[in-house]
Amino acid sequence: MESFAQIFGAIINGLYGVTGDYGVAIVLITLTIRSCMIPLNIKQRKQMKKQKEISRQVEALKVKYGKNQEKLNKELQKLYQEQGTGMGGCILPFLQLPIMLGLYNAIRMISLAGATTILLPWVGSILMKDQMFILPIVTILIQMLPQLYPYFRLFKSLELQKASGSAICFLLLSNSIFAFMIPSGVGLYYLVSGVFVAGEQFVVNLLEVREKRNTCIA
Repeated sequence: MESFAQIFGAIINGLYGVTGDYGVAIVLITLTIRSCMIPLNIKQRKQMKKQKEISRQVEALKVKYGKNQEKLNKELQKLYQEQGTGMGGCILPFLQLPIMLGLYNAIRMISLAGATTILLPWVGSILMKDQMFILPIVTILIQMLPQLYPYFRLFKSLELQKASGSAICFLLLSNSIFAFMIPSGVGLYYLVSGVFVAGEQFVVNLLEVREKRNTCIA
């Protein structure tokens, strides 16, 4: 983690030397890293989609061979062998964790307590909290946006799973505690990451809707 933080810290300082604003530097490095992680995210989504399809087939086999345990076990084993299930979907998020924590720590360790006059002119220093609460409130709203996608009419055909009320409340509470406690520099990274993730998921959903429509037409 420390090595990642040192590398990202050097990059942020380099970008600050070019842009003259730590806020802009944080936005640029966050967007760059998030963009580089897109292939991992795509692979993770494919793994999750595959696992969802396998679960559907498993349930169908249970219904079909529920009274014949021996036959059910054989069919399940055959299914798992054909699909080649593995731990890839579980491992990928952990591969991203050191990178994101390294960037998070790099922002916290910025030596110069400068202000980002371009992005957060009302905040005296990126190492201070936003006393007007504008940044954390906007961040929380952006972080919650993907949870609303299942309710979008545009994505109705995808039958996206809706989070339970308790899950949404827990996510809102945890995001709120985090967003209001972190310094503005980290909050800016958190906000940009949220915008990127929400935008990426929106595009993915649009592509899936288009693919589904084309399949129905064909």
